[in-house]
Amino acid sequence: MGAAKTTFDAVVVGSGACGGWAAKQLTEAGLRVLVLEAGRGPREDKVLRVLHRLRQKLGYRVESDAKRLGRQPIQSTTFAWPFHPHAFVDDVDNPYTTPESQPFAWIRARQVGGRTSVASHGRQFYRLSDHDFKAGSRDGHGPDWPLSLTELAPHYEVVERWMGIRGNADGLDTLPDSHYAAPVPLTAGEQRVKARIERRWPERRVIARRTAAAPSTLPAALRTGRLTLRTHAVVSQVLHDPKLGRASGVIFTDTRTGRTEEVRARVVVLAAGTIESTRLLLHSRSRELPEGLANSSGQLGRNLMDHTYMLGTEARLALSAGEQQAEQSWAYIPRFRNLARQESDFARGYGVQMFTFADQVHLVPFGEMLPRADNRVTLSSTVKDRWGIPAAHIECQHSDNEKRMAEDAVATCLEMLGEAGCTVERVGRTLSKPGMAIHEVGTARMGTDAKTSVLNAHNQSWDVPNLFVMDGACFPSQGAQNPTLTMMALTVRASEHVVRELKAGRL
Repeated sequence: MGAAKTTFDAVVVGSGACGGWAAKQLTEAGLRVLVLEAGRGPREDKVLRVLHRLRQKLGYRVESDAKRLGRQPIQSTTFAWPFHPHAFVDDVDNPYTTPESQPFAWIRARQVGGRTSVASHGRQFYRLSDHDFKAGSRDGHGPDWPLSLTELAPHYEVVERWMGIRGNADGLDTLPDSHYAAPVPLTAGEQRVKARIERRWPERRVIARRTAAAPSTLPAALRTGRLTLRTHAVVSQVLHDPKLGRASGVIFTDTRTGRTEEVRARVVVLAAGTIESTRLLLHSRSRELPEGLANSSGQLGRNLMDHTYMLGTEARLALSAGEQQAEQSWAYIPRFRNLARQESDFARGYGVQMFTFADQVHLVPFGEMLPRADNRVTLSSTVKDRWGIPAAHIECQHSDNEKRMAEDAVATCLEMLGEAGCTVERVGRTLSKPGMAIHEVGTARMGTDAKTSVLNAHNQSWDVPNLFVMDGACFPSQGAQNPTLTMMALTVRASEHVVRELKAGRL
């Protein structure tokens, strides 16, 4: 009842890495904030996780559960699903469509904390560099970002200090150092691979992982006494006042009661995830806005990107028993292709994640997908979800550029393993369908021109000044690094902008 009648300073849709940061920043600045999360709360999740572990100890294997597989045919394809199946959406209740020739794996977690709170989340956190922010002006493939590393660096540091990121000062222009709470030593196997690869190819660096526990910012927001958290709240539409040109709130359904409610707010923040935030904007259409809200540029839904992903190459290190690590460790080989000059038959490049355990080493390359307008999200004209919201229709496929990049990545991984004296046991050459990297970004890109972008450099809609999109949808291009740290830093920056604009009376 309170949410239906109270006007909040801000309503935040989504409680993941970005939504949590928005809530923390805004409440600590004195704003009254409502966070709407479509999934479960942490207590419910904890109970279900304990029950899942108990069932596993008794011999239950979710991978063999036909009923669960029938409800989650897409979600069950991700590596983390067996460890935390109830964190992911029910695909039957939450369908989406694709062209038959363009499959896409939309992996979604609906719970407080989003995908970063899923057991077995990778938790690798890397900054982007000006090689990424200004890539478009160098190679002509898409636009530059409307900001630089210098502008984003203070906001990166805010996130890094809060999370306590661990890593080493590597001094790489292409992978800027973070602010570290503690160093990360390399294992014996990582040291061997590093020494041999860097001796042969000095431009290829093997560095320790940059990691931290999952970001958990909502508790800090709750401690302010200014946060209201509603779980099981599926948002269907952003309310818009055409006379004022402003967002006035959102409509959501409480999935436990089936009741539909409206909530009013001075500012609306979408942090539901790249595809979901864009789906909401497309569905927030009206007679005045038939193409969706915040879409005067026609760019809403376009330029969907996800890293290229393959199962990778597995090998033996030939380590002595004393050198072998009892627990899995991981390191990273940052992008080294096409940096100082264009040297390949493909644009941009890839990074390689290196996992070691006992005597095994596993190299997994993640490559950058170029932004292309035809890779896009629209609304299905025939399929709706359980709550009557049109399903997302996703059209996304790899171009020849990504295919050539993947071929090079496989060959290069084999080359490096050979130089390191490893015995290769399995080679993953098949490029997985888009979505499997679970690093989707784009569809509501930021820019410097309202005619060619959806958002300005502060994640603020050009068309609707009190509407902000604070998640991966804002990315103009992708880079090869895991995107979560950059999403959170952008959210910190955008939230500071919201506070300034509210205090100045411009929102």
